[in-house]
Amino acid sequence: MSYHFKFNRLLISRVNKPTRLILIVQAVCMLMGTSTHLAWVIQNGFLSEKYNASLLSTLFWDSLTFLDPLAAILLVFKPKIGLYLTLLIIVTDVIHNNLFYIEVLYFNSLNLLDWIEQYWMILGQVIFLLFVCLTLKMNLKQVKLAA
Repeated sequence: MSYHFKFNRLLISRVNKPTRLILIVQAVCMLMGTSTHLAWVIQNGFLSEKYNASLLSTLFWDSLTFLDPLAAILLVFKPKIGLYLTLLIIVTDVIHNNLFYIEVLYFNSLNLLDWIEQYWMILGQVIFLLFVCLTLKMNLKQVKLAA
């Protein structure tokens, strides 16, 4: 019995190239999120009081240390589940972060360039959310066709 890994057995290898590229980009983005949460946890510990946030917010942010890489892995090995998990994570993250930081994000006197410079990570999340939403239907269709 051979345990040699064969790429052509993976569903991601059977989707068209644009969809494969999108799945890989999304997986990389989820790993970027992982690195952010992992760096925080290494530096401050799990459920750190340095968040200066409620226990639920702290639990949510620290859970992304595990959920983000899970989504990245699923995007490659189980794309349909990975697409839905990625969507769930990024929608929840953007809503949570915008509500948590609503005063500093939207009720300050920063000009646009200063705002972007200061809140580039949240802007990046919103852009990623748009990317995930705009490509979801096509990705799901291609994954279904390749299954």
